[in-house]
Amino acid sequence: MPLLSIVIPSYNEGASIGTLLERILNVPCEDLGFEKEIIVVNDGSKDNTEEVVRTFGRVLCFNQVPNQGKGKAVQRGIREATGDYILIQDADLEYDPRDYLALLAKLKESDVVYGSRTLGQVKERQGWTLFPGRHPAQRFGPWAAGVLLTFWTALVYGRWITDTLTAYKLYPAPVMKAMKLRTSGFETDHEITAKLIRQGLRIREVPVRYYPRSKAEGKKIKPSDGFIAVWTLLKYRFVS
Repeated sequence: MPLLSIVIPSYNEGASIGTLLERILNVPCEDLGFEKEIIVVNDGSKDNTEEVVRTFGRVLCFNQVPNQGKGKAVQRGIREATGDYILIQDADLEYDPRDYLALLAKLKESDVVYGSRTLGQVKERQGWTLFPGRHPAQRFGPWAAGVLLTFWTALVYGRWITDTLTAYKLYPAPVMKAMKLRTSGFETDHEITAKLIRQGLRIREVPVRYYPRSKAEGKKIKPSDGFIAVWTLLKYRFVS
């Protein structure tokens, strides 16, 4: 039975990670022929993240001190993973692990699967809207940044990806373990996307559910990360 390694980079997410891990453990991946390996990379948290994770006997926890950024935490999780496939999962509750089943099912027709919040909102809120793909609770700025990056990716790479910013990405493990990643922050997602496209891998998207949280609730991405994403996609169009 193929093994799915679920990598969870986490920084100060003690309030949510326990609930998240319970939800992940309850996802019946076995129904699609996959076993689960859950890996939390505690990236220098100053709260009780590690203590909460350690209460789950089936979950592996690796610490990075000091905090090194989401990208470095993802890279550590990739190195520690022993599965055939790697799925990246944010440590908050913005995404619903029940959508793992849709991502895994899509592997039959693709090499890499992205969970699209944009397609999820279009599916849920059928009919005309001024801001397609935007969750009612999502601020305009992050939604607009996602739209911009979709068009920028299409311009630079000729590939249409409706949600390049999604935290749900499912990769073949050998591809990720062979990839030399240079970035360390949120822009690692875009470095990976660029390199997957340049390798000619098929990226498919499936609709996923999304429950946005605010900065006050712990949202960490900043407006400056959008500019870094634009530069990262351009840079890795030409840099190996």
